[in-house]
Amino acid sequence: MTKNPISPTIPLDEDGSHHGFLSLPYSRNDSAWGSIMIPISVIKNGPGPTALLTGANHGDEYEGPVALQDLALRLNAADIQGRVIIVPAFNYPAFRAGTRNSPIDDGNMNRVFPGNPRGTVTE
Repeated sequence: MTKNPISPTIPLDEDGSHHGFLSLPYSRNDSAWGSIMIPISVIKNGPGPTALLTGANHGDEYEGPVALQDLALRLNAADIQGRVIIVPAFNYPAFRAGTRNSPIDDGNMNRVFPGNPRGTVTE
């Protein structure tokens, strides 16, 4: 199995509210190596189920990211049992560009699930 190239800047399994980024390695013509920093929040309180909430599967869909960012800031760990993972802008390059598909590889995230760890940025 291929190792996942995406790494979080916050703990995913510790209790409390954590806000940070998923670092996705990305090489382009004007920079030998860099990362796309995708916002993520993890709110956890003890054992229990995990809920993953994502928005902006298509970058031109703004309602989800707005609602999820608000939820990430308001949700307290003491109010839940288990873990809530929030990625407000799942297709972050498209979200930043305000386009349906990624401007990097013209990828439509809705068409590439479950993805490919050796694939394009969208995959």
